[in-house]
Amino acid sequence: MTSSTVIPTETGFDPDEIRVGYVDAEPAATADSLRERSDRLAVEPIEKGHDAVELVVEGEVDCVVIGPEFGRDDGLDLVERLRERRPSLPIFSLTAGHDESAAAAALEAGATGCLPRSSVTESGRLAIRIERAVERASERHALELANTRFRAFTENSSFVILTVTEDGRIQYANDALETVFGYSPDEVIGGPLTALIPPEYRERHRESFERYRHTGERSLDWSWVELPGKHADGHEVPLAISFGETTVDGTRRFTAVIRDISARMQIERERDRILERIGDAFVSIDDEWCYTYLNDRAVELLDRSREELLGEPLLSTLPGLEESDAIERLEAAFADGTAATVTEFVPSLAKWFEIRAYPADDGLSIFLTDVTEKIRAEESLEASVTVLQTLYDLSTRTDASREEKLSDVLELGREYLDLPYAFLSRIDTEDETQTIVQSQGTHPLLQEDDSCPLSQAYCRKTVEDDGLLAIADAERKGWSDDPAYDRFDLGSYVGAKVTIDGTLWGTLCFASSEPREAGGFTETECTLVKLMAKWVSYETERERSRAALERQNERLQEFASVVSHDLRNPLNVARGALEVALEGGNEVDGTARLQDCEHALDRMGRLIEDLLALAEQGSTVTDLEPVPLSEVATTAWTMVETGEAGLEVPDECWIHADRERVQQLLENLFRNAIDHATTDDGAGLTVTVDTLELDDGSDEAGGFYVADTGPGIPADERDRIFETGFTTAEDGTGFGLSIVERIAAAHDWELSAAESRSGGARFEITGISLSQP
Repeated sequence: MTSSTVIPTETGFDPDEIRVGYVDAEPAATADSLRERSDRLAVEPIEKGHDAVELVVEGEVDCVVIGPEFGRDDGLDLVERLRERRPSLPIFSLTAGHDESAAAAALEAGATGCLPRSSVTESGRLAIRIERAVERASERHALELANTRFRAFTENSSFVILTVTEDGRIQYANDALETVFGYSPDEVIGGPLTALIPPEYRERHRESFERYRHTGERSLDWSWVELPGKHADGHEVPLAISFGETTVDGTRRFTAVIRDISARMQIERERDRILERIGDAFVSIDDEWCYTYLNDRAVELLDRSREELLGEPLLSTLPGLEESDAIERLEAAFADGTAATVTEFVPSLAKWFEIRAYPADDGLSIFLTDVTEKIRAEESLEASVTVLQTLYDLSTRTDASREEKLSDVLELGREYLDLPYAFLSRIDTEDETQTIVQSQGTHPLLQEDDSCPLSQAYCRKTVEDDGLLAIADAERKGWSDDPAYDRFDLGSYVGAKVTIDGTLWGTLCFASSEPREAGGFTETECTLVKLMAKWVSYETERERSRAALERQNERLQEFASVVSHDLRNPLNVARGALEVALEGGNEVDGTARLQDCEHALDRMGRLIEDLLALAEQGSTVTDLEPVPLSEVATTAWTMVETGEAGLEVPDECWIHADRERVQQLLENLFRNAIDHATTDDGAGLTVTVDTLELDDGSDEAGGFYVADTGPGIPADERDRIFETGFTTAEDGTGFGLSIVERIAAAHDWELSAAESRSGGARFEITGISLSQP
């Protein structure tokens, strides 16, 4: 272990003035004489020995002269005391004459010299001796101080300090050598420097060293270079080395200050590991804007090797940023030494980045966080807010019809989703068909009224899924062999169900012939499509409710008309007949009047029954089931007074309907035929119920008809016969065919009147779904 080194105190020596303390019983005269001998001497007269010691301790004098009158013993004692406190101090002793014994005693006590007093008063010899002694003492002190400081620095330094001769041998090594290299200084001094160099670097070192000796050409940066060293146990030590060169007595010496940077390298490796673990790209640039470090994410982002990028200017790898705000902020960070943050679009990478720059000793440390998704999310959110506001404005318009608002909603969805086709379809689950109700776009198969089997439509998956179907790339999703893809060739599609009163009504869809380049549909986009479908559901349901309310109001008006007119007439007849009967005429007249009253009351009863039936048949049917047409027709025939009339029914045929209402429909048609027959008992009248063939020539029924052999319906009355209250029979109510029309409409069937083959009446009911038992 190295002992601590005491560093000598500075003397404050001034080469232009030498401070001399003259000690004697009466020092003034001799002090003046000494002062006169040299302009450099500043003489301080001192009478007491302890004053002299104090001045020496405080460093106020450079030399002490002890006069002969101070006393021999006191003088010798003072010399010893001064020498003890300041060993290098020049001390001269004066004698009255030439006294060899006194001189010997003074020199033995430690005096620098002993001269007679005449060397002061008669010659300048003492002054010369003082100047030389002080100068030599000052030089020795300076050298001792320098050597002591060098030893203190090298012995206590954590750096290794080596001095190497011109032939490459180690001349000096401090104790730090053992800490860094594992060798003691004694083991390497006198040996070659290459003992501290790994074998693979030694030849290169020799060549570089020889080249420098002969040409002065340096192959390394002498101020700082990082190289490996060889430890005594064989492992390599990372080092940072600074070199120097001096010439001593014509001989060149080389000095190396060596730092062990293992800890720093470990920190840097840990830093690199941390920087590699972070998800952001991180780079360091120097004051020339060139890369000095890139983590793996940055290398991946710039798509070039690390070796190519190191030393490259930042702007050469990120073209398009030259005039951006980001560069201005980075320049400000360089100039002001302050951190800077800016979000910028980098054209060459087609991404948005948050760029955070922090000043460093050698440039800037820069984090690049990819915020493209965040920016897009913000833009999407802004677009979503805008489209929601627009959707709200459209849906609350009071000056537009449902069709106009729906057209605007379809166009809004197309623009927001950036898809060219938008359409509303009606799904018939019984016929399993899809029909386009309204559309936007130029797709030839997605125009209004276009229809196709549900099995060939994308919408079949929409109604099967949980309310929404989103396909960003149909081929990748396995649709290439699907009948819907073959028919419509849609590369991307998003659609949602439209429901009315909880029942499937149709779908609202947006599509394109191309796959969606931006990837899948976002959650926000899907939610918006659902919201639009909900609005269509609500609007359609509201429209249906409004239409139902209008029909209800029409029925109320009809009821009011019946009550105010049709019921009033038989009521007046009954009242008049009763009044006449009560007046007391003959018995025959009274009985006739009461019969008139009974007929009027019967008519009122029929009117009320038909009125109630009309009210009941106005609502939409919901409980549908397979109904055998022949069986129901036969049952209905038995419920009507048909007299001698006959009924013909078809072979087995099933329709999808409400059985009770279909029976009511047939009863009213049968009753209408009987009421308009040419005979009171229906003799000769035949009523036929049979199926209708479809227009496409297939054998399947598209509906059924009821025809009779009666007088038929005049052509000019066929448009009016379904109006409530219209009748040509004297005792008819005018409600029978209205009830038939209401039942057909409640089933969503079409009803029309025509002429039968025999010239009688023929009623055709079409748009019926066939069924199986």
